[in-house]
Amino acid sequence: MINEFWFMDGYNIYIWPSYILTFFILFFLVFRSIYLSKKAKKMLKKLEELNS
Repeated sequence: MINEFWFMDGYNIYIWPSYILTFFILFFLVFRSIYLSKKAKKMLKKLEELNS
């Protein structure tokens, strides 16, 4: 039962790298979005200070 899950009828060589790549891309996009959001907030704060 467990081996069938890991080997996936011989398609594991295609499925597991796809899972890994997908999760890597998702994590990258999440962390990049957080970084860009913080950067935009800092820029907005600076612009608000200049306009005051």
